[in-house]
Formats: sequence, structure tokens, C-alpha cells
Amino acid sequence: MRRIFVDLEMHPILKVYEEPGVWKRETIEIGAVMLDENLEEIGNFKEYVKPVFSDKVYGRIQKLTGITTQMLADADCFEAVLTRFCDWCGSGDYIIYSWSDSDIWQIMEECRMKGIECSEKLRYMLNHWKDFQTEFSQMLQMEHVIALDKAVELGGLDFAGRAHDGLSDARNTADLFRQTSDQGSKEFARLRRSLIESKKSCTFSLGEVFNFGTLNLAQ
Repeated sequence: MRRIFVDLEMHPILKVYEEPGVWKRETIEIGAVMLDENLEEIGNFKEYVKPVFSDKVYGRIQKLTGITTQMLADADCFEAVLTRFCDWCGSGDYIIYSWSDSDIWQIMEECRMKGIECSEKLRYMLNHWKDFQTEFSQMLQMEHVIALDKAVELGGLDFAGRAHDGLSDARNTADLFRQTSDQGSKEFARLRRSLIESKKSCTFSLGEVFNFGTLNLAQ
């Protein structure tokens, strides 16, 4: 059984096209890695996606992802890239994971809003999708889910590549999966100890809980 780890990067759509509470973002990148039965990487996928409901990449998204308007200028539309991604995944015999369930909901909503029919390969993917962020939290008996970079840090791993790059985030999720695949291993025990120690030493101030530097009070 192959395992695929995927990450989408997204961009806000223009307000006029928003569907409150549902349709607010478009995919601008799909990144993924594929592991074999021995959890060895045997392939990767990385493509940008040209948005149709926004005309340029916002500065804050460019800063977060490194993706610019120019990088998307010659990219294909979502349907074409999604079709190639489904073809790359194959016709079956795999499980697909993402860090949180936001990516699977994004694909379903974007297909709905753009009138994209669900192919047999896409249907298989959606039916074999797992939220590894939740699985990770449950197996370590955590009270709440945490961000990918924090999970990598707790695992004593070096974050590979740039955060919020689709391929890098997918690869780091795969690394965490390897580390937790054997709950009797030394690696899993070390991760569990790191979590316990982080709880013991965790004292919060308002400045630590909230990043006031990100607030924009000028409306």
C-alpha cells in the first residue's frame, strides 16, 4: 500500500465571489510526496495553479508562501492540475494524508464552485483521505491539534525546506508519519517525552498566546 502526503497552498478570492463560510480561497499550489510500503519516498509532485477569482497574489500570501503573481502567470487552471495530480497518484492502492482536513474540503468546494465533475480517480482519492494532524494528536494523547512546524520541532526533526511550500509541508508530514509509524520505537518514545516536557515547562503570558504584531487595527 502506497502512502501519499499532500499539501495545498491557497489564496483568498475577491470579495465579490465569496460564499460566506464556505467559498473563500482558491488553490495556487499542490505539493505531494509518495512513499512505498517501506515508507521510502518514490516520487513527488509540485505544480502551481493559476487562480481565476483573483488577479494578483496579495503581499501577505507572497510573504507566507514565496509564490508571486509572475510564478502563476503561466500555470494551468485548477482542473488541469488536479487531473494531473490524480493521474500521478494512480488508480488505487494508496492512502492519502494531509495535515488537517482543510485540504480535502478545499478540493471538494473548489470542484463544486468551478463545476468540475468528480472522476473515478478523484472519487477514490476523496474516499481514502485521512487527516494526519488529528491522528497525530490522538496517538500522542494531546488535548488539541498543533501546527506542522511545532509538531516537527517536538519530534526533534529538522524542518525540511520552507514552511508553507506545498512540497516541503507534504515532505515534513511524511517525516512525522515515519516517526510515529511504530509506536514501540525509540523515535516515538522520544517524541512522547518531548511532548510531556513541553507541557511541564509551558507557562503562558498574553504575549505568548497572542501575536499582537500581526494585528491590523487600521480598518
